Parts: sequence; C-alpha cells; structure tokens
Amino acid sequence: MLKKLLKYFSFSLLFFFIACAPKPKLLPPPLYEEAELSLEDIISKASSDVYSLKAISTIRIEKNDEHYTTFSASSIIKKPDWVHMRVYQLGMLVRDFVIKDNTLYVLSGKQDLNLKDLGKEMHNAVFWWEGLQDSTLTVRKEEYIISAFNKKLYLDRDTLLPDKQIINSEQGLIVIKYEEPKETDGYWYNSIITINLNSFTFRVKLKKLIKNPAPGEADFRVENH
Repeated sequence: MLKKLLKYFSFSLLFFFIACAPKPKLLPPPLYEEAELSLEDIISKASSDVYSLKAISTIRIEKNDEHYTTFSASSIIKKPDWVHMRVYQLGMLVRDFVIKDNTLYVLSGKQDLNLKDLGKEMHNAVFWWEGLQDSTLTVRKEEYIISAFNKKLYLDRDTLLPDKQIINSEQGLIVIKYEEPKETDGYWYNSIITINLNSFTFRVKLKKLIKNPAPGEADFRVENH
C-alpha cells in the first residue's frame, strides 16, 4: 500500500509540475533573417495590404505611477488618420469617440482630452511605419534604427516587429515599448504596448489585432445621430 501511495504521489507531483511549467514564448518566424533591407523595403513589407486594423484590448492608465483607470476597448484604426474607439467598463459602453484630422468627436460619454491623446498614440503605436519615407536608416546586427524628424524607431531585424519608439510631440516626449509577439490569422504583432506620455502611462494589452476587418455601419461616423 505504501509503495502505491508513493507512486501515486510521485505521479501527482510530476503532473503538477508539467501543468504549471511556464509555456514557451510564441516567437514570430524570422522571415528577414540575414537580409539587409532598405528603408523602402521595410516600409513596404510592414505595411503591405494593411489598410485598417481592429484592436480588442484592455487598457490600464496610470498617472504619476498610480492607478488612474482600467477599461476594455474595441478600436478600429484606419489609414491615414482615423481612430474609432469604444470604451467599456463592467461590460457597459461608457465612451464612444472618433479622432479624424486631429479633431476629437465624442459620440457618447463625457468629453476628455486624454481620449484624444490615447487615440492618437494608439494610431502611432499600431501604424508605426507612417511618415517614415524621408527618414534615415541605421543597420545594426540585431536591429534597424529609423530616424525621422520627430521620432526614432527601433525594429527587430529578423521579424520587422518594433521594439521601441521615441516621439517628440507637442504634448511632450512619448516613449512606446513593445513586447510579447502574438499572431491572429497569420498576422503578427506585439500584444503588449506601453505608452509613456508626461505623467501618464497607458498599458495596452491586445487580446486580438485583426487585419483589414469589414467595417460596420457606424464605424468612423463623426456624429451621434
């Protein structure tokens, strides 16, 4: 009986350690390994056939390193300058707004200029290749560094996924960091994006990023009737 109990106990421990072992990180395929791409190649390959992206995310906002608010969001980001974001708390829609031509249109919920900053930086974070045509490219062993007049972008050389962006904006210095690559329907992206702007930190966890979704009837309207 004792041997059976010990055997069962050992098997249970083994099962527990296997079940609790950390899962290996999902890694994107190194499609551009050993290639030395030009700036035009990088922009073309990263933006190829991407016209709009739909992001399902959880966003935590911190102010001066303290929790400010947390919410879920459904965002559709479209070239060249549209962002439509719906914000939910406890499953209820609390904000619905559009940013177009640098103008904020609040369709439902309270006016909040922080929404405009959040929407603009979501656009900059996701469509990172926009406005880079007149930039300079530095090639390093493991990364590409693209320098534009108002920002610097660091890309993984093997995957062309961004690692970091530093942007000089009217609001101040913006630092965007990217982590944890993920794939949805063959499209690879970083599922964790951290945006630092002055006293605010936006921690975006992308549950899903959908390439070129079919737009809904109410997407990108700028009036609430």
